Amino acid sequence: MVKSVIFTKRELEVIHRKMNNTKLNQTDSNYLSRFIRPKLKEIGSLDAKYLLDKMEYNQKIKSIENKIKKIILSSLNDVDSIILYGSVIQNNYKNYNDIDIMIVTKSKIYKKEIDKYKKIKEIKNILKDNSIVSDIEIISKENLIKSYKNSPTLIYELKDHKVIYGDIKIPKKIELYNIDLHMKLDWSDIYDPRPSGKEIYSALRNTLVVRLLLSKIIDNKRLKESLYEELGKNLIERLKNNKQSNEEKRYALHYLKNLIEDTRKQIRGGLWEKTQLLK
Repeated sequence: MVKSVIFTKRELEVIHRKMNNTKLNQTDSNYLSRFIRPKLKEIGSLDAKYLLDKMEYNQKIKSIENKIKKIILSSLNDVDSIILYGSVIQNNYKNYNDIDIMIVTKSKIYKKEIDKYKKIKEIKNILKDNSIVSDIEIISKENLIKSYKNSPTLIYELKDHKVIYGDIKIPKKIELYNIDLHMKLDWSDIYDPRPSGKEIYSALRNTLVVRLLLSKIIDNKRLKESLYEELGKNLIERLKNNKQSNEEKRYALHYLKNLIEDTRKQIRGGLWEKTQLLK
């Protein structure tokens, strides 16, 4: 008889007799109704493959996060917190191209930006050698806490996030001034006569962040939907991956310029007019 970790030896004997159409005595019938049938019903309600996949998947996530922590902590001495954000968190480690990582340091550790970017490149290369494609940002804790409430970029980046090391608390209060929205929108202006599709995509995304904030919306899912609504999912994905045609690029660029102009008109009032948002 097959050994089981679910059924007792006595229960397996009853199951064997039942399946062989052997008449059951009263004790056997009691075992069948009180113990065996309830277990079978519970087993039947479970999706075993889903549960096994989920357990293996959670182990995979844990392994990735442990690798990230180990590599960053061995590369930097002044780490306060490590935050993951972006599509990897929004999609729960499914359908993502790279992992967005924010390394929060206890103090400002680089006097020159070039030194910071050298360190970022070094960490990215080590992660890549460990099969982790990443996009990394390094920011001091003081700068993050101070800048967050006035930064459309940080507000949207950290709307969906996971702290995998440290215990930093992202501020809840947001104070956006019109000048913050104008500055964000300025990043959407494209002066290169031959921009890449990805540059156009980033500019569109920037512009839509501003439009959503004007409507007091902080929602990355809504941002993605808005991108698809503006130009369609297929074109947006082609722009994002630099696979658009020249005609599509011209159309998207023209659309972007009109969208930026319309968005600037929607930012009404003085530069220092303030809008408060609570997440």
